[in-house]
Amino acid sequence: MTPTLGGLVTAAVAGLVVSPLLASWTAALAAGQRVGWWRPRPVGMFRWAVTAAVTVLLTSLAAAGNPGAAWWILAAGGAVLSVVDAQTQLLPARFTYPFAAAVGGALVLGSILGGEPAGLLRAAAAAAVIGAITLTIRFLSPPTMGLGDIRVAVLVAGLLGATGWSTLWQGQLLILLMGGLTAMVLRIRTPGSGLKFAVPMGPAIFLGSLLALWL
Repeated sequence: MTPTLGGLVTAAVAGLVVSPLLASWTAALAAGQRVGWWRPRPVGMFRWAVTAAVTVLLTSLAAAGNPGAAWWILAAGGAVLSVVDAQTQLLPARFTYPFAAAVGGALVLGSILGGEPAGLLRAAAAAAVIGAITLTIRFLSPPTMGLGDIRVAVLVAGLLGATGWSTLWQGQLLILLMGGLTAMVLRIRTPGSGLKFAVPMGPAIFLGSLLALWL
């Protein structure tokens, strides 16, 4: 759906408001903290600015999604994972699992209240299909996808599938495109790295899926 200007601004402002908390989570997760990472803490201006910029971008794009709450949570949590993945090449499970539960709960509640229970069936089917594809890719070429990438890809696929099958496949194409662009940028910045280097796919997964809402 095409969001109203008010909806777009509201989503972006809400993202900016929560960005200090999200930035504190990125700091704790990137540092490998396993206990109490969710507690707010002061962070440097640079980390907050980067996290805020990513959050506002993703939450603005999420304004086109339905159910709105599920997509906004996906965008806000996706900002955290994108920043952490770019820094560490990891998508920590200790954040991904509760994040997925929040997105899933918002999707179920939004679909039921919105009178679109069929969307939940599409979501489950889409998640299963993308899960099978990504697990096959990992089996055939383990370095290509990490388990964190698979978890996030399945989560995103469920939301895209709830929107529609065409949106799901458009999202997958955009994710591949964003991932390819990320790899190109990293290859240019590190010319001596050879053909094998880690590509953080988290930012590509979240940005590609949210851009699909606007097609």
